[in-house]
Amino acid sequence: MVVEIACNQWISCVNAYLGGANRIELFENLPDGGCTPSYGMIQKVKEEIQLPLYVMIRPRGGDFIYTSDELNLMLRDISICKTLGVDGIVFGVLNKDLQVDLDACKLLLDTWQNPNVTFHRAFDQTNNMLESIEKIIQLGFQRILTSGGKENVDYGKETIKTLQNQYGNDIILMPGGGVTPANGRSISNICGTNEIHATCKTFDNNKQTYFSSIQCVQNLVTSFF
Repeated sequence: MVVEIACNQWISCVNAYLGGANRIELFENLPDGGCTPSYGMIQKVKEEIQLPLYVMIRPRGGDFIYTSDELNLMLRDISICKTLGVDGIVFGVLNKDLQVDLDACKLLLDTWQNPNVTFHRAFDQTNNMLESIEKIIQLGFQRILTSGGKENVDYGKETIKTLQNQYGNDIILMPGGGVTPANGRSISNICGTNEIHATCKTFDNNKQTYFSSIQCVQNLVTSFF
């Protein structure tokens, strides 16, 4: 089982490593579902945390329909990730019809020139998941992060199972959204997947923000043994 921890600050990355995670997805702006982190944060994590690092490429919160200027920002962020030796990136672009934007995705992928790419939960907002997954496979994405088109994985697990059964040989399906140490193993067993994504977030009363705790990461990782 590959456990990916979504980290929104430095201490979260440290705790993901110490807790036994296999990979980090790095982002900022947790309340809006995640945006691209700073250059300094990416550089520090890549240099000091010995885990594969995937960086979210998302210029703002809200929907996943981007203007040409926003796409230009994403291209610049991807170039920065290449310069810093990032292992993978995470993004998703839709058009106004809530379909996968093939042209925009291809533009970003061509700039990245690396197979390590996750299509994030923009997938859950598409109007036809079967058509969308086929387009994402066609584009060459490595994996899809999904809650099965629902609010969380508990509600969407049967859909993820269906997608895994039909497309699991062509792309990695990674359940995410509401994954905890209490449900992680059962979600993976039901879906038949080999990767899982969680924030393992805990609220820091002093700083008034969420962070990934060592104990939660450890509990999630050990739940698979």
